[in-house]
Amino acid sequence: MVDHAPAQDYSAASELDDRCDKILLEQLRAGHPGAFEQLVASQASRLINLAYRLVGNRAEAEEIAQEGFLRLHRSLESFRGDCSIASYLYRIVSRLAIDHLRREKLRRKLFFFRRQEDDVDPLEMAADTAASPRDNLQAKETGQRLLSALDRLSARQRAVFVLRHQEGLPLKEIAAALKLEEGTVKTHLHRAVRCLRTELKDLQEDRS
Repeated sequence: MVDHAPAQDYSAASELDDRCDKILLEQLRAGHPGAFEQLVASQASRLINLAYRLVGNRAEAEEIAQEGFLRLHRSLESFRGDCSIASYLYRIVSRLAIDHLRREKLRRKLFFFRRQEDDVDPLEMAADTAASPRDNLQAKETGQRLLSALDRLSARQRAVFVLRHQEGLPLKEIAAALKLEEGTVKTHLHRAVRCLRTELKDLQEDRS
């Protein structure tokens, strides 16, 4: 029987070390009062944001994150602990979002591209903060073109792109999260980037 010591405070996934993760898992399996609430409080925002970047709708993202927590709760006994609880949740939510995309085929609203180099990259244009009415019009046009390009990506391509370019996950972790070979992840990423850059190429030329 696991001793019901006071539940510990857990923050973001990067701060969950192996020892704390094992303690949390024991508390969750033992039904420790407040343990599951602590987990939800520490991870909900991150998971909702991930789902939102994939499905483009805040309410649906919240539902996906909630379902992710429920699935974790139902699988606690079978969870082997081969990764952190936070990483396991990440995998669940990623797969749920992909399934959602395949069913609903929603329009993406992803404005999340990070600057990789000093040169202007069409993939980051949609994240620019407009400083004038003209910039606002350019940003709106870029956003519409981006949505059009994203609609042509498969659900897996969108997921791989979000996990790599917004969440900053290494290819190995993306492969594990989506149950794909690393080479397959690279292929999806390459195709997604090529499509988006082609779609926004003329916008980049207009800015230069």
